[in-house]
Amino acid sequence: MFINKFAFEVYDKVLHMRNRRYVNNNNDEDGEYEGMKENDRPTYGREINMNSHPDLSTKTSSKRYCCIGVGIFIVVVIILLSICGMTYYRQQIRKKEIKDLHTYMKSLVDNVNSSPKSRWKAKFNPFGMKNKDYNYKTLKNVTAVKEYVKILEGFFASDKMKAHLAEIDTFPASQLPSRFDAREKWPLCPTLHNVVNQGGCGSCFAASSITVASDRACIHSNGTFKSSLSIEDVLGCCKVCGNCYGGDPLKALAYWVVEGIVTGAKDGCRPYTQNKDCGTPCLPDEYPSGEQKRQCLRQCQNAYYKNSYAEDKNFGSLAYTLYPRKMTVDQSGKEKVMMSSVIGHFNKTSEKPLTSEQIHDIIKKELYLFGPTTMAFPVTEEFLHYESGIFHPMPEEHFEKRIIYWHVVRLIGWGRDSNDKLYWTAINSFGSQWGDNGAFYIDTSLLEKFGLEYETGLPL
Repeated sequence: MFINKFAFEVYDKVLHMRNRRYVNNNNDEDGEYEGMKENDRPTYGREINMNSHPDLSTKTSSKRYCCIGVGIFIVVVIILLSICGMTYYRQQIRKKEIKDLHTYMKSLVDNVNSSPKSRWKAKFNPFGMKNKDYNYKTLKNVTAVKEYVKILEGFFASDKMKAHLAEIDTFPASQLPSRFDAREKWPLCPTLHNVVNQGGCGSCFAASSITVASDRACIHSNGTFKSSLSIEDVLGCCKVCGNCYGGDPLKALAYWVVEGIVTGAKDGCRPYTQNKDCGTPCLPDEYPSGEQKRQCLRQCQNAYYKNSYAEDKNFGSLAYTLYPRKMTVDQSGKEKVMMSSVIGHFNKTSEKPLTSEQIHDIIKKELYLFGPTTMAFPVTEEFLHYESGIFHPMPEEHFEKRIIYWHVVRLIGWGRDSNDKLYWTAINSFGSQWGDNGAFYIDTSLLEKFGLEYETGLPL
């Protein structure tokens, strides 16, 4: 840059001297330059330099482009450094959040294991979570929901349901054992031992209700029907049952009656395809990804050649709820319909309102005579760390603040603890690595004020 400037100044002086000689030599012919200041004289040499020497102009342009390039490079570097800085900052924030969460969850575990009031043992689960509002919302097919309400009410008014209620009523509660496990009573039904892993989808409603349907189909066939029905079929094709953000097990059981369900599991017509590598259990953060994978395919997988999709269907004959409950039928959640229920029926026909023990006996009769039912209950933060024993919210004080979501499981039996207190035996849908090989025991006495839901159905 300095050399170019110096050369330009030398060249300019040479031309200036040349112009002065030109003026002096032509003084007699033309005196127009006399009396003019030096700076007022024409600088023809400079004009000739700029217009007649493109190499200097090119160098100036190159210099300009070089400066622009350097500026762009600096801006890009600043942007990249900013992105890296923000990424690093977010990573540090996330690490702190995880550390704080683990510290909190370990305190829950320690509290359970150290309390003399606790009847269960906890083990730290890195996939646990704190109470958080995910605000997942889905649209309801209002017309279809109302149609299902009519169908369910029709089931309850049927002759088959009346016969079923009579069978429950006439079975003496005194003949119910103090301890019962459906896996022991019906050893020819392998589905009773199955533990589903719902993976990265909030499909507990389908996982539990369809395994109940599979169990009851096997029990009804005296062990000849051993297939697992397809959770995938219901999750993808039932428009009113639900999706990866949750759903209604009663509607799923009604779908079994109305539409039928094909076989599932690994070797069936429609195996479960949701991702299972995201945790035990997977966090609700994974549900949007699972929802994108959900689809209705009315055909069997290529490896399944036993039946066509239509031929592979298994049907139920009834679907019903045991405990009185309401079903939401509009988008706002304001319009709800009270569903007919088994316990509601016996409460109406009884001279006095049913006691808690009588209600439990009705649920026990369903389990003992016909097989598993579903149970929906509010899950607290510490439940995800369950390892063994009889679960109950711990600490019991203000446990409502620790409820993270409602969850549906499969009831397969009951028992009594050393203090003669009732507990239920249930199979979860978090896989066999969770809890007691996928199972758990629960005392629901503190949770019953929320209106627990029990649903099931009968095979064709």
